[in-house]
Amino acid sequence: MSREVVNRRHRAFNVERRLVKMLSANKENHVFRVPVSGVGENFPDVFLVNNIEDRIVAFEVKTTSNSKVKVKAYQISKLFRFLEAFKKYSRREAVLAVWFSSESKWVFKKVDTLLSEDIVVTCDEESTWVPNIQKR
Repeated sequence: MSREVVNRRHRAFNVERRLVKMLSANKENHVFRVPVSGVGENFPDVFLVNNIEDRIVAFEVKTTSNSKVKVKAYQISKLFRFLEAFKKYSRREAVLAVWFSSESKWVFKKVDTLLSEDIVVTCDEESTWVPNIQKR
């Protein structure tokens, strides 16, 4: 494995951990990082369960030093496949979580429907999903 691939995986791991820590600030959230990222085709990078809010959220997590990032359609479809198993929850959300390292900024983009095309997320966008990270 090349040094570049190792460095990229390390950065991705750190960003996923950062997201888990942020979301876990709300003690009602149960947040899990799935350590099969890049290998498992049916799992999100991170998912959140909040039984009080009757909610499950599946995240595809990206990090970039550029001003935009492309999320492939198959990466989005795996979020919907994962959420399909959790019909018990009234709120099932697929979210793209992009860390723009050059801006030190998260952009969260909720995906409401399964699309057949890739989605581009830019650092100029406003988030369409807001994490409930209020400490209780």
